[in-house]
Amino acid sequence: MCRLLALAALWLGCAGVNGQPLPVRIASLNVCTDQLLLLLVDPARITSLSLLASDSDYSNLAARAAGVPANRGQADELLSQQADLVLTSEFSGTLTARLLQRLGQRVERLGFATSVDEVWQQIRQVAAWTGGDASALIDPAAARVAVAQRRLREQLSGKTALFLSSNGVAFGAGTLQDDFLRSSGLRNLATEAGVSGAAPLALELLVAARPDYLIAEPRGALDRQLAHPLLLHPALARQPQQLLILRDRWFDCAGPWIAEAYESLAAQVTLP
Repeated sequence: MCRLLALAALWLGCAGVNGQPLPVRIASLNVCTDQLLLLLVDPARITSLSLLASDSDYSNLAARAAGVPANRGQADELLSQQADLVLTSEFSGTLTARLLQRLGQRVERLGFATSVDEVWQQIRQVAAWTGGDASALIDPAAARVAVAQRRLREQLSGKTALFLSSNGVAFGAGTLQDDFLRSSGLRNLATEAGVSGAAPLALELLVAARPDYLIAEPRGALDRQLAHPLLLHPALARQPQQLLILRDRWFDCAGPWIAEAYESLAAQVTLP
């Protein structure tokens, strides 16, 4: 693999995936590709990141993104930056991405990671597109995940849990949250209730399921009105489940921060 010790090396024939030359100038339209770029390439090669890259509510690397130019997802500004590669999600910036492609710009897209294995796969994919060192990110994070998983499965096997996000949305089959719970030894009650992907879960089902653990994002000032009114319902207050706090941004985008989610879970359930 070509080493990214200097930009000059890229001009000397270092080849990327499918024999394409590695890009020197790279832009991102999505907070997930923003973060992988920041981890895998020299900031001097990044022409711009999305506006969410420097927002700590959405990005795990907001501080690192602070000095990198931001874009508003418009095709004209991306064209003016003359990037060799534009990264985005399959679900965001789609109109801009299609227009850039019609104008001859190289655009690559990532989907949602639905398992820890897919997290590592996406890191490898962006590394292949950009010439980054995937192993340097994956190996230490995967080792941390493996240690935490072993501890969690020993203590939590057979217990039940449920991710509950804004407006009562739960995460069922085919989500990273589902893989996270099952790989920790927990039963995902959303999946058992027939939820596929992210979808609202009726309060009646939640009360009847009586999960051992409810998992939610840290609460903010407006949560009583907007984000987590379901968690404040008196019917839930009378139930014995433990509320665990895990950041949504650990699951929204593929990255080594998935290890933080496992370790935070282990700390909150007070494993020995």
